[in-house]
Amino acid sequence: MRKLFSFPILYTYTIFIIVMSVIPVDAKGVEFIPFYDKITHFLIYIILAFLAINTFRLSFKGKFYFKAFIYCFLLGAILECAQYFLPYRTFELLDILANSLGAILGIFIKIP
Repeated sequence: MRKLFSFPILYTYTIFIIVMSVIPVDAKGVEFIPFYDKITHFLIYIILAFLAINTFRLSFKGKFYFKAFIYCFLLGAILECAQYFLPYRTFELLDILANSLGAILGIFIKIP
C-alpha cells in the first residue's frame, strides 16, 4: 500500500493536471451535460487530494490534512489564474470552488 501512495505518484498526477490545465481543449459534444467542467474539476481534485492525504500521512507528522488541502488548493488556484493569461482558456472562480470541494472530499475518504 505504501508504494501506491508516494511522492512520485503524487507528482506524476500533479503534472498530468498541470498539462491538462494549460493545453487547448475542445469540449464540443459535452455542452449538453450541465456543469460538465465543474464535475470534471471536482472529480480530478478528489483523486489528487486522496493521493496527497495518503502520501503526506505516511511522510509527515501532524497537520497532514491541512498540508494536503493547501497543496490541492494552491495548485488549483495557481492553474486557474494561469488560465487567465492563456487565450484559449478561461478563468472561472467556480472552477476554484469545484477544485476545493473535490479536495475536501478526497481528504476525507483517505485510507485509514
